[in-house]
Amino acid sequence: MIRTNFSSGYPFEDAYGYARAVRVGNQVFVSGTTARGQHLDGDAYAQMKSAIATVAVALAEAGAELRHVVRTVVYVLDMADVHQIARAHEETFGASRPASTLVQVAGLTPASARAEIEVTAVIHD
Repeated sequence: MIRTNFSSGYPFEDAYGYARAVRVGNQVFVSGTTARGQHLDGDAYAQMKSAIATVAVALAEAGAELRHVVRTVVYVLDMADVHQIARAHEETFGASRPASTLVQVAGLTPASARAEIEVTAVIHD
Protein backbone atom coordinates (compact mmCIF):
# COMPACT_ATOMS: atom_id res chain seq x y z
CA MET A 1 0.00 0.00 0.00
CA ILE A 2 1.09 3.52 -0.70
CA ARG A 3 1.56 5.90 2.21
CA THR A 4 1.13 9.61 1.60
CA ASN A 5 1.82 12.34 4.18
CA PHE A 6 -0.01 15.67 4.12
CA SER A 7 1.25 18.84 5.78
CA SER A 8 -0.67 21.93 6.80
CA GLY A 9 2.51 23.98 7.13
CA TYR A 10 2.04 24.28 10.89
CA PRO A 11 5.52 24.90 12.41
CA PHE A 12 5.23 22.08 14.96
CA GLU A 13 5.00 19.51 12.16
CA ASP A 14 8.67 19.99 11.24
CA ALA A 15 9.80 20.71 14.80
CA TYR A 16 8.31 17.46 16.14
CA GLY A 17 8.55 15.34 13.00
CA TYR A 18 4.92 14.50 12.26
CA ALA A 19 2.39 14.95 9.46
CA ARG A 20 -1.00 16.67 9.77
CA ALA A 21 -2.52 13.64 8.05
CA VAL A 22 -1.40 10.31 6.68
CA ARG A 23 -3.27 8.27 4.08
CA VAL A 24 -2.63 4.56 3.68
CA GLY A 25 -4.94 2.86 1.22
CA ASN A 26 -8.48 3.97 1.99
CA GLN A 27 -7.64 5.04 5.56
CA VAL A 28 -6.79 8.58 6.65
CA PHE A 29 -5.34 9.44 10.06
CA VAL A 30 -5.41 13.09 11.14
CA SER A 31 -3.12 14.18 13.95
CA GLY A 32 -4.38 15.90 17.06
CA THR A 33 -5.67 19.31 16.06
CA THR A 34 -6.52 22.39 18.13
CA ALA A 35 -7.94 25.77 17.23
CA ARG A 36 -5.44 28.24 15.83
CA GLY A 37 -4.91 31.99 15.75
CA GLN A 38 -7.81 34.18 16.78
CA HIS A 39 -9.98 31.09 17.37
CA LEU A 40 -7.92 30.33 20.48
CA ASP A 41 -9.64 33.30 22.13
CA GLY A 42 -13.03 31.58 21.82
CA ASP A 43 -14.86 29.32 24.23
CA ALA A 44 -14.56 25.53 24.02
CA TYR A 45 -17.37 25.31 21.43
CA ALA A 46 -15.72 27.85 19.11
CA GLN A 47 -12.34 26.20 19.55
CA MET A 48 -13.72 22.75 18.74
CA LYS A 49 -15.52 24.05 15.63
CA SER A 50 -12.25 25.66 14.50
CA ALA A 51 -10.27 22.48 15.12
CA ILE A 52 -12.84 20.43 13.20
CA ALA A 53 -12.60 22.88 10.29
CA THR A 54 -8.83 22.30 10.19
CA VAL A 55 -9.43 18.54 10.30
CA ALA A 56 -11.87 18.86 7.38
CA VAL A 57 -9.20 20.59 5.28
CA ALA A 58 -6.68 17.84 6.07
CA LEU A 59 -9.22 15.15 5.20
CA ALA A 60 -10.05 16.87 1.91
CA GLU A 61 -6.39 17.05 0.94
CA ALA A 62 -6.19 13.29 1.55
CA GLY A 63 -9.34 12.62 -0.50
CA ALA A 64 -11.74 12.12 2.42
CA GLU A 65 -14.63 14.00 4.01
CA LEU A 66 -15.97 14.41 7.54
CA ARG A 67 -18.65 11.81 6.73
CA HIS A 68 -15.85 9.24 6.34
CA VAL A 69 -14.70 9.67 9.96
CA VAL A 70 -15.06 6.40 11.88
CA ARG A 71 -13.24 7.36 15.10
CA THR A 72 -12.53 10.51 17.05
CA VAL A 73 -10.39 11.06 20.14
CA VAL A 74 -11.04 14.32 21.96
CA TYR A 75 -8.78 15.75 24.66
CA VAL A 76 -10.17 18.41 27.03
CA LEU A 77 -8.58 20.50 29.74
CA ASP A 78 -11.71 21.07 31.80
CA MET A 79 -14.62 18.64 32.06
CA ALA A 80 -16.87 21.69 32.54
CA ASP A 81 -16.38 22.27 28.78
CA VAL A 82 -17.70 18.83 27.79
CA HIS A 83 -21.20 20.04 26.88
CA GLN A 84 -19.84 22.71 24.52
CA ILE A 85 -17.38 20.27 22.96
CA ALA A 86 -20.06 17.59 22.64
CA ARG A 87 -22.35 20.09 20.90
CA ALA A 88 -19.70 20.86 18.28
CA HIS A 89 -18.95 17.13 17.86
CA GLU A 90 -22.63 16.21 17.48
CA GLU A 91 -23.29 19.01 14.99
CA THR A 92 -20.43 17.69 12.86
CA PHE A 93 -20.59 13.93 13.29
CA GLY A 94 -24.12 13.25 14.57
CA ALA A 95 -25.35 11.63 11.37
CA SER A 96 -22.32 9.33 10.98
CA ARG A 97 -21.80 8.59 14.69
CA PRO A 98 -18.11 7.62 14.78
CA ALA A 99 -16.65 5.68 17.67
CA SER A 100 -15.30 8.26 20.09
CA THR A 101 -13.17 8.68 23.19
CA LEU A 102 -13.00 11.79 25.38
CA VAL A 103 -10.12 12.23 27.83
CA GLN A 104 -9.29 14.99 30.29
CA VAL A 105 -5.64 16.06 30.13
CA ALA A 106 -3.38 18.35 32.15
CA GLY A 107 -2.38 20.55 29.22
CA LEU A 108 -2.46 21.08 25.45
CA THR A 109 -0.31 22.90 22.91
CA PRO A 110 -0.75 25.81 22.49
CA ALA A 111 -1.41 26.56 26.14
CA SER A 112 -4.60 28.53 25.40
CA ALA A 113 -6.21 25.53 23.67
CA ARG A 114 -9.21 24.07 25.53
CA ALA A 115 -9.70 20.98 23.34
CA GLU A 116 -7.92 18.86 20.76
CA ILE A 117 -9.33 16.31 18.32
CA GLU A 118 -7.77 13.55 16.25
CA VAL A 119 -9.68 11.46 13.75
CA THR A 120 -9.47 8.30 11.70
CA ALA A 121 -11.42 8.11 8.45
CA VAL A 122 -12.14 5.24 6.09
CA ILE A 123 -13.06 6.23 2.54
CA HIS A 124 -15.89 3.87 1.76
CA ASP A 125 -17.22 5.11 -1.57
